[in-house]
Amino acid sequence: MEFTDGFTTFAALDDDDVVIESIRSIGDSDDVTVVGTLLSGPLGENGTFQSFDGFPPREGLDGETIEASGALIAAGSGHYQILIGYRGVLGKISVRTGVEVTYRVGTTQYRDVLPAGIVMCPEDEDQACSDEMNRLVDGFLESR
Repeated sequence: MEFTDGFTTFAALDDDDVVIESIRSIGDSDDVTVVGTLLSGPLGENGTFQSFDGFPPREGLDGETIEASGALIAAGSGHYQILIGYRGVLGKISVRTGVEVTYRVGTTQYRDVLPAGIVMCPEDEDQACSDEMNRLVDGFLESR
């Protein structure tokens, strides 16, 4: 399996440029490896598509695509779609609970954890996957 997840976005600040230092997927199983992170934008508040075949995605993006690490996001430029490429052979359910974005404004470093869940499933785990997705969504709703 190799695919790109891309629903989550990171918004540029209104008053200051932002430099992305890193993007990290939180909560994945050992069966899944992150193969890369990109940004696409600027665009609307949500990504264009949630899932793309392979990494990097070749179709379906509405903005310029750049490497996430070291990317400069100009003040007030809007939302940028976070694209995370995954690879693995799933032997068990893998649940991502968030996306950690470490960024710099001037000389100050910040870290935000975006609530960005995804459940990745082996082919024979349909019911267990559905149950896990419901638990994940319920957890996000409770944390609001």
